[in-house]
Formats: sequence, C-alpha cells, structure tokens
Amino acid sequence: MVFSLTSRHLACAFCPIGAASHMSDGGHCPMVDRRRTAGTLLYIAGSPADAVYHVKHGAVALSRGSSEKHGENAPHAVRRAGSLIGLEAIVQGTYLDSARAITDVTVCGTSRQQMLGWLNETGTARVVLDSLLATLASDPAGRATTDGNAPQRVARWLLDSTKQKRLPRSVLAGLLGMKPETLSRALAVIARKGSIHLTRTRIEVRDAAGLEAIANGNTRV
Repeated sequence: MVFSLTSRHLACAFCPIGAASHMSDGGHCPMVDRRRTAGTLLYIAGSPADAVYHVKHGAVALSRGSSEKHGENAPHAVRRAGSLIGLEAIVQGTYLDSARAITDVTVCGTSRQQMLGWLNETGTARVVLDSLLATLASDPAGRATTDGNAPQRVARWLLDSTKQKRLPRSVLAGLLGMKPETLSRALAVIARKGSIHLTRTRIEVRDAAGLEAIANGNTRV
C-alpha cells in the first residue's frame, strides 16, 4: 500500500507532535486542528482540564487568578506557534491558567485520555518536555517585569529582539506587570526621547542606544 501525503500531512510532518507520530510514514497524530478567532477563550482557570492544545499558528495569552471568570485577568505569558498549552491536564484535574487567543489562531487539540495514550504508545514524552522547556525559556525574565520604573521596564522589553513587538498593548502591560495606562505613559515618555516611533498598531525602535540608556537608568525620564 502506498501512502499518499496530503498538504495537511506535509505540514504536520514538520510539527514535533506530527513528526513523533510518524505522520510522513502514515502514522496517526492524536491532535485535530481547529481555527479560532482573536478573543476566543480556549479554557478557563479552575475548569476541568480535559484537553491539551498545540498552537499551530497565531498567539494565545495565559492569565491566572482566583477571581478569574472570563479569562480577562492581566496575562502573565504569551504562547506562540510551536507551544503546547494545557499540559496540566496530564497530571491534574483543573487548568492552572485561562487561555485566550490574541490573534486568529489554529490550535490542535486532543483529549487528556488520547494524549496519555499517545505518550504511552510512542514513548515520546521527550517531545513534550522539549516543547515545554522551549516555551518556558521564552517567557519574560523576572527583571524585565519588576526592576526599575515603567519606562525602564518597557525599554528593556523593546531591546530584546526575541520579543514580539506587535502584541496588543493590554497584553504587553500584563506581561510587564503594569496597568495599560501606565504602559501608555511609559511609551509616550520613550517616544518623546526619540528612541521609538509609535503608531496605533506598531512600536518602531529608532534609537537603540538611547533606548538602552533608558533601560539602564542612565538618562532622566
């Protein structure tokens, strides 16, 4: 029997979950992809953890809090394409975070039982651990979110070329541990210094040296 690769199989062959499932050789991946629009709530903190998700395209914000009702608390992390979310479903009964799409996304999902079965059958828990470690390594460093005044913290974020500069500002404010209005004031201060140019949807760095001076507290703001 000859196995014919579809466009979906070709795309999945490059995904770590698909590769571990041997999709290119006709294997079966436990995950099914679904498209969701920006603003869609994937799951809520404290609700039954019955599924695990892989972010295929787009970005998802994670938030946490005992008062979480609709997934609208300030986000503490952003998960982008290649990330696994909801992994707590493997080891406990409820989700730790709420997950909300902040762009249009494609997420692949599978039930807790199917994920556990896949791990047992394939012996590829290493794939999941590698993905988790890579995801955690991309989270904001503690210093970026706590040390210094608001312009310093924002400047440090902007200097990090690995960060996504097109995040919604409400999400960025949450990641930096400040209110949206505080973020807006900090961006305005940095813009007046000529280090960045602001539009409604973009932040463009124009003077990296000046931005570094602000980040290190070497210039008055």
